[in-house]
Amino acid sequence: MSAAGGQTALSVPAQPGRGGRHGIADVTTDVLTRMLRDHFIKPGEEIPGAVFLTEVTAPERTGRRADAVHIATWASRGGGEIDVCEVKTQRADWLRELRDPGKAEAWWPYSSRFWLVVPNTGVARPDELPEGWGLMVPKARGRRFQVLVEPAKRTPELTTGLLVTLLTNTETVRMNALRRQRDELGDRHRAELQRVRDEGGTARNPHVDEKLALLKRLEQALGGRLSGSGGWGRYVSTDEAAEALAAFAQPHIEQQRGRERTVRLASTLAHHRDELTRIVGELEQATALPKADEEPSA
Repeated sequence: MSAAGGQTALSVPAQPGRGGRHGIADVTTDVLTRMLRDHFIKPGEEIPGAVFLTEVTAPERTGRRADAVHIATWASRGGGEIDVCEVKTQRADWLRELRDPGKAEAWWPYSSRFWLVVPNTGVARPDELPEGWGLMVPKARGRRFQVLVEPAKRTPELTTGLLVTLLTNTETVRMNALRRQRDELGDRHRAELQRVRDEGGTARNPHVDEKLALLKRLEQALGGRLSGSGGWGRYVSTDEAAEALAAFAQPHIEQQRGRERTVRLASTLAHHRDELTRIVGELEQATALPKADEEPSA
């Protein structure tokens, strides 16, 4: 029984509803619950002045859970008032609820208002509500819901059991929010890491490609794959590769470099030879004596 004149979930006179179909297209329970939270608490408010809880077990160990509970904490916004909401998105589920009013009875004394929240009146009609219940549906635009049936209002019983229930669920909501934030950050980090890996695979540094090509040629020359550990079978250790290069490659390299030096020296000498030949020719012309039958010029 509540403090408001012994009313129960099914004993308050029904309020007149509004005819016609109202609401939006069918949505899931999770989506409708998030929309309901935005109805009570404006998204982005740093100090919302209210608490919104979901799946809250009723006090007194009844085992009955409310889909959503809104507690106003500011006096200017109905401080101390408690809205208990039953969220339904399937008509069959609503009809089962009508046959079992136990959940409403468990929460009735501890609520200022008891609401049925549906996406549209195709799930529940205003004339189907038990006496005292309110009915809300989302609007096509805006975050605030449309009230189709006003609920009965009463003063909730603030018992120790209720306070323990609300505080426990508040802490649970906080921990769940932290876990969601942790999971979201983890997912973001893993996605970014994968993106970097993917980009690294498709846009490799050309110098890295050059080194890999040289490594492949070296392995082909050695007749096996290089290994950081000891060589075995087709694997060649780095120490073995170094010894092989020192024994065979170094003399070949020195011989090749010697040939290159000889070619450069021969080219230089040929250039100097041509230059000297030209200079000697010029000197011979400059020092040449006239022949005997030639008269010296006056």
